[in-house]
Amino acid sequence: MPQLENSEVVRHVLQKLIDISSRKTTTGQAVSTMHDLIKNLERKYSFLKNVEIKDIRFLEMSEPVTVMSDINGIKLIEVGKALSDIIKAMNLRLGNEAGHFFIKELKNSIAEEYSTTIEEMGLDLGLMQLEFEVNKMAKEL
Repeated sequence: MPQLENSEVVRHVLQKLIDISSRKTTTGQAVSTMHDLIKNLERKYSFLKNVEIKDIRFLEMSEPVTVMSDINGIKLIEVGKALSDIIKAMNLRLGNEAGHFFIKELKNSIAEEYSTTIEEMGLDLGLMQLEFEVNKMAKEL
């Protein structure tokens, strides 16, 4: 199977994050949170300026996430680090609303054809979920 473009993978993952978050909170809050996270992380990952998040509730658009093709020239590992930071930050921002298995739910909702590329990006969602659970248990002790 041919490798997917970074733009396709980023759009898919961010869309899934918004979809999952929208079920746990409001669509407006999920989109707003994602927009803020992307803007904040632009300082660390300048290529995130190629990602646009729009509140589509009042627009004639079907997808809130737009990713420009400029992101395709970025190394996979850098895109993976950015996605990892976005996922962790989204989980933290939503707090208890996200639920205990937020990352696992994300992993299960990502289409199979994206899984290989995500792994090549160094993004292990199973490990990320485990780290989250261990950190939560450590805080409770």
